[in-house]
Amino acid sequence: MFLLDLNLNLARFMQPYLEDISLALIATCLVIYGDKVNGFIKKLIASWHFIARVTAFIFMCTFGYGLLTLWGQPIVYWGIVQIDLVYRPLALFFCFCLLGVLAERKRHL
Repeated sequence: MFLLDLNLNLARFMQPYLEDISLALIATCLVIYGDKVNGFIKKLIASWHFIARVTAFIFMCTFGYGLLTLWGQPIVYWGIVQIDLVYRPLALFFCFCLLGVLAERKRHL
């Protein structure tokens, strides 16, 4: 009973921060997999003129990653809210642990 109460208190404590938590999940995914996106774009624009490549990089960073963050965060937030309150802290802990394992596999840690 103590663990269940502790878990529910943690879930209620986290409630006002779910938007920030979902943003952290999206940002972490972009950090882990940003090199793949950059590599794909690099192959597409390799033959372009220097100024065009720099401009494409600027647009990719500002609009590409920005839009991925802005559009992805509400989707992740919606997914978090759909998880039952009892399981939410454990699910978020699992998500961050999974991202840590993925970062370790990609040698980010």
